[in-house]
Amino acid sequence: MADRHMFRAEWHDYNDGILFVTVCTKDKKHLFGTITNYEMHKNALGTIVEECIKAIPEHHPQVTIHNYVIMPNHIHLIIATVGTRYIASATAKIPETTKPINPPKPSIGCLKPPVHGEPIIDYHHNSRLAVIIGSLKAAVTRIARTRCIASLPCWQSRFHEHIIRNQRAFDNIMDYIDNNVARWEQDCFNLK
Repeated sequence: MADRHMFRAEWHDYNDGILFVTVCTKDKKHLFGTITNYEMHKNALGTIVEECIKAIPEHHPQVTIHNYVIMPNHIHLIIATVGTRYIASATAKIPETTKPINPPKPSIGCLKPPVHGEPIIDYHHNSRLAVIIGSLKAAVTRIARTRCIASLPCWQSRFHEHIIRNQRAFDNIMDYIDNNVARWEQDCFNLK
């Protein structure tokens, strides 16, 4: 079991950066709602998931959620944490109509492995990212249990993350999230 997180980058500690995160439901069951006519119809649990995603920056002030989507059996998020190696415009103004969850798109520099340095071998169990995702999953489970609305457990034990290393990758992942519901029929998580 010691190598369970070896697929993660050995050169990155997952305490900073911009990351694309996917978290699935237990056994990929459709617990968060249904998609019909290219629209996601969240049920009570899906609504709780959205509330908890929006609350992440309140509980983790060093975190920005750039985008997210809730699907029937998984969620995708773009998470940025303070200390990141990208350059965001400090002068960008947020329009009044923009939701705080979607700040202006940052200008992303390239995140590359350092030329020198020892690999990080702690498997990232206690990284900032692991704490954020763990607290999100715990909050959803706690609220669902309190409101007696979900079959528990509702989460898969792990999550997948991808380090967003440049502007092109960021733009592609933003597009993927924005169009995920419309592409549900072709989605790899759609087990029908």
